[in-house]
Parts: sequence; C-alpha cells; structure tokens
Amino acid sequence: MWAIEDFTEIRRWYLFHVILCVSFFLSSLIINAIQMILYITIRPISKSLYRTINYYLMYSIMAQIMFLSEWWSMSEVRLHADEKTKALLGKEHALIIMNHTYEVDWLMGWMVADSAKCLGAAKVFVKKMMQYVPTIGWAWRCSDIIFLSRNWQEDKSVMQTQVKEFHDYPYPVWMLLFAEGTRFTPEKHEASMKFAKERGLPQLKRLLIPRTRGFIQCAQSLKGHFPAIYCVTAAFNTKEGAEPSILSMLRGHKVIADMYIRRLPLSEVPTGDDEATAEYLQQLYQSKDKLLDSYCNTGSFSKESGMEDYKPIILQRRYASLLNVVFWVTFITYWSLRLLHGANILLQCFAAGIILIACVGLYKLIGLTKIKKGSQYGSSSPGSSTDSKKKE
Repeated sequence: MWAIEDFTEIRRWYLFHVILCVSFFLSSLIINAIQMILYITIRPISKSLYRTINYYLMYSIMAQIMFLSEWWSMSEVRLHADEKTKALLGKEHALIIMNHTYEVDWLMGWMVADSAKCLGAAKVFVKKMMQYVPTIGWAWRCSDIIFLSRNWQEDKSVMQTQVKEFHDYPYPVWMLLFAEGTRFTPEKHEASMKFAKERGLPQLKRLLIPRTRGFIQCAQSLKGHFPAIYCVTAAFNTKEGAEPSILSMLRGHKVIADMYIRRLPLSEVPTGDDEATAEYLQQLYQSKDKLLDSYCNTGSFSKESGMEDYKPIILQRRYASLLNVVFWVTFITYWSLRLLHGANILLQCFAAGIILIACVGLYKLIGLTKIKKGSQYGSSSPGSSTDSKKKE
C-alpha cells in the first residue's frame, strides 16, 4: 500500500516531467491547428460560435498548466471575500486588478478562475513577441488576447480596438491587468519608490507604483459593458506551504495562496478625467499595499490594514483539469508508441527531437516565471509609462 510520501517522491522523477512536457507540447500543437482552421472557416461567419468552441480549446491548454498547481502539487487557494462577491464570481464580466508580486500569482489566479468556471475566458495583456511563441502564444493569437509593444501610441490604439471585442462575448470574460507592469523585486521597488518620491506619490511598502495609462484606457473602454472590478490581493503562506514557484510545483511541493478579493463597481470609477482615474488606481494600490503588508507581518489581511476580515474558504479542486490531462497523456503516449513501434531511424530521431524541444520549452517556461527574469523596471524612467503628475 503506497503512502502519500511515496507519491510525493514519484512526482520528482524526471521521467514523469518529460511525459507531461511532451504531452502538453504535442496536444497544444494539435489544438493550435484546430484553432487556426476554425479561425479561418467559422470565425468570419459567426464570432459567437467560434468563441464558444475556442473557450473549450483554450481551457484544454491552460488546464494542463494549471494541473501542476491543482493536482500535481496539490496546492491550494484560500479565498477571502464577502458573500456577494463569492456569489458573483464567474457570472459577470470583470476587470481583474491583481498585484504581480510572486512567480506564480497568475497561476493561482487561474485556479480562482477555474473554480468560477471561466478559465477558458481569461484574457490578459502580454508582450507582442508572445504571439509568436508556439503553443500558448499561438493559442492566445486566436483568442482575442491583447498584445502590447510598450509603445504607448501604438498600444493605445490596439487597446481601444481590442477591448471592445469583449463587449459581446457569449460568456463572462475576466480581463487581467497587472497594473505594475512587471514583477516585484527589491531593486524594482527601490526604483519605484524613488519615482514616487520625485512625483510626490505615497510610498508603498510591498508593491510597485502602478502604471496608470493601461488602467485609464481599460476603465474608459469597459465602463457600461463590464459591471465590476475585482481587486485581488495575492499572498503566499510559506510557513505551511512551499516556495511559490513553478519549479516547486513541478517537484510536487504544495504551495498555499491567500487571495483577498474586493468587488468594486466599475461605474464608480471617475473616467471623465484621466487624472481622477489615475488617482483612483493609486488609492486602490495604497489599500492593496496595506492588505499585503498586514498579511506579511501578521498572517492576516485585516489585523493591521483596518480592512474587513473574511473567513477564508479553500477552493475545491475540479476534476475537469485532471481528466483533461489524463486524456491527453493517454492519447499522446498511445499514438507515439504506436507510431514509433518498428519505425525507422529517421522517425526515431524526429521523436527524440520533439522530446528535446518539449523539455527545453518546459525549462524556458520555468525561467520566464522566475522573478529575476522580469522586465527591468527602473532601467528607464517609470514616468514614461504613467500619467501621474507631481503634486504641488
């Protein structure tokens, strides 16, 4: 009879990492091909039908990554929110404002989205170069994801056009915005606080100063179509759980995240004045900073922040992601072995190349999620990406 410790040791075996990696790579390419065919044939006729089908195709790709947190490492999310917010999760369009402080905060956010049954409808702003990345980048290219070049004149036009695509989606859409524009590091925080001091902005202890232009454009374009902002403050319990990283999860270590979610009516955002909209975001981040600082100091979001204390609930794991991975691993393994049985040396070398590419891709993904691999916040003036003006 196997104990749970035995299974934990097995999850560290490199062989299983390779199987998961190859399965993800090949299944994603199959889904990419289906997406591209449907994009050319069905989307011009019916965007609604295409988006409905694509919802499940996107879910099938994203759920394989989420499987690492939800089932492979048995990680958990503890949700802190009022009853109204919990009841509305997944039932309305929402702009998600989330701090980008940890390597896997986005992945734990996916678990919240999956619990709300809208993971396939999760949208995000990403660098333009990502659309050329095989599998996930190609999938995003077919899914109305907004690709930005970090040139505001170009990006403003793209956002104005693309955000409007979400207005008539046949299901609730969650639009994720990391307003800081990059992940938190001590070096970036120092540069951010220097910028805040120069502009007369309040100092933040745990977060970077948010970049307001993207938020202003989103608020203006989504108001009247998206009813709410979900202000998500993410933190990790490293006393009970492992270091929050993809590598920890791949090795089977349990990560524990706490998510404090406030639902804010988008109608209350002052969108008629850019400065007022920017000030709204600054105040939002000041409250988020207090929540995160309180959590880091006491283990509670509310003790030192003065914010409402909610009894956390642990999100239940859904079997959809587990069944999705079991299907793809079985399908890919069966057909790979069948094709390679008695195959010539050329085909065997091709298969070895696929395995190598998949493994390199896996560790490239791990590298991209590492905090030190984030953009160089502070290498240029943060003022180039925010509209906040120095207070007199």
